[in-house]
Amino acid sequence: MSFRNRSSCLDEVSQQFLKLLVALGGYTAVQAQELITTGPQVRARLKILERLGFLRRITKYPVVYQVTKSTTRLLKRDSSSRRRHTLSTVQARLLAVHFYLEARAWPAEFVLDHEKKIEVFTDLAGCPSSVLPQRGGKPYLREHFLFWQPDWRLGIAMIDLPQPGVLLRLKVFIGEFLPLLRYLRGEPDLLIVTADKGRSYVYERLLKRHRAIHKLGLGELRKRIKTYSVKPPVPLKSGHEIGLNPTRRVGGEDIVDCTLGLRHGVKGVVAVR
Repeated sequence: MSFRNRSSCLDEVSQQFLKLLVALGGYTAVQAQELITTGPQVRARLKILERLGFLRRITKYPVVYQVTKSTTRLLKRDSSSRRRHTLSTVQARLLAVHFYLEARAWPAEFVLDHEKKIEVFTDLAGCPSSVLPQRGGKPYLREHFLFWQPDWRLGIAMIDLPQPGVLLRLKVFIGEFLPLLRYLRGEPDLLIVTADKGRSYVYERLLKRHRAIHKLGLGELRKRIKTYSVKPPVPLKSGHEIGLNPTRRVGGEDIVDCTLGLRHGVKGVVAVR
């Protein structure tokens, strides 16, 4: 079936779901039940999207879907969300979806479009673009969530990557947004989103005690940086936990290539270490 014919089979609900999924990183598991907010038979819709080539299933249990090249072609945008990723990246992107769903219930209002994220600061807040994180000499906010909190304060969230290098990741995150914090003073809040409370504690301890963080000169701005631990995202059967089986080693890292199987001794899809 041609791409045009496959595209013509999509209704508005499916197109909006795919658009949201790409904005959130390209992966979904059980969260699809909440991401597709209208229409019956969510599982049937996912299977149809898989048959049409707009989703591919990369796991057996729990079922995890990833967007495909056809999806990014449909949305007329290039995106890394349809490429193969390391195991830790898949875990982080699933964690991002869980955070989005939890925060939406606060309620939080998210700004997912990259250009609109920049406009929030340059147009609404009156910030010079130079105080925003930069990539290639231009403002760059693609890798972080921007949202309005229930009290209408701005929040920026970094999704934890479940691998070593926590201190460096924290320093980079703070360093990228420190000029913005100093410019606005009262906001935004910086959130570090983790999959469990143990990981949150690691970040909190670094924020309070590590010399490298103190040298950044945060002062009172330290209060603007917080951790947030999502609720356990994937219910696991007693005695079994989730592991990737099999993977490919590329550049010293596990690449998600096939399916997830059941095994002992590894924490769940999002919480794995």
